[in-house]
Amino acid sequence: MKSLLLCLVGIIAPILSFAAGEKPGPVAYVMIETRDLKVEFAGDRAWTISRIEHRGQVITGRTGFYGTVFSPEGGKWIGTGHNEGGVEKVESAVLTVDGKECALTDKAVHRAARAELRKRSMMGPLKLEATYIVTDDRVIEEHRYEATEEIKIGTLYGFMHPFVPSTTEWMAEKADGTIIEGKFDNQGGHKVEADVKWTAIHDPTTKRVTLVWYPVPLIGQGPRSFYWDKTVYHKLYNQLYSHSTVAKGAKFEAKVIVTCAESEEAVWKEKARALADEMRKHP
Repeated sequence: MKSLLLCLVGIIAPILSFAAGEKPGPVAYVMIETRDLKVEFAGDRAWTISRIEHRGQVITGRTGFYGTVFSPEGGKWIGTGHNEGGVEKVESAVLTVDGKECALTDKAVHRAARAELRKRSMMGPLKLEATYIVTDDRVIEEHRYEATEEIKIGTLYGFMHPFVPSTTEWMAEKADGTIIEGKFDNQGGHKVEADVKWTAIHDPTTKRVTLVWYPVPLIGQGPRSFYWDKTVYHKLYNQLYSHSTVAKGAKFEAKVIVTCAESEEAVWKEKARALADEMRKHP
């Protein structure tokens, strides 16, 4: 069995104002390359994802943050690249690449069949344990949360994914099994706004369909899962809490899997359903 060597980065960042430009970590980008995917992680975004490519085509870019963000009732955002309400304090970030020694060094490129980045951090009173797994054909994101004191939450987004604006259509399967679909109009509204088992999005420019799969359907509050339909991105949010009080010691978790395939526009919906069926069989 190969020895497992871990690379540990401890980052302690004070809570400062957004205007001061403080970040939760260094300006550093680490790339994971597998058979089909290139996934970039950014230190100044609290070691969350900052870019996803599928076979040379950009699926999600640096315009927009990923991961978890949180705002207390009446307060401002904290988490990943947001620091208006305080800086996410990364206590540790550990990267393993095919079970071997890793390095969270700027411009490092790790080629692998499987890589894992695990981090522990604090967003104010909210503890986060995040695991990001990149394999040949998917990105797996797992978040575990714990409230270290009673929290009055304004909004908590568990996951965010800023899809490129060249995507034109979306579809989703709601928790009750209903299929819904629509087109983007770049007018700033919300699309989907439901609890979903999965959602898919198509880009006719790159001929890519991306499936976002939830092993356990995410049950949220407010607009729940939705795309923010803007000119700069079509950003998928998963809103877990909205205007709610979470008790001290409360624990909750969420998981999402992102996978991509090539697809012509005429058949992309069938391809999306096929990807969803495959995920059901082999999650």
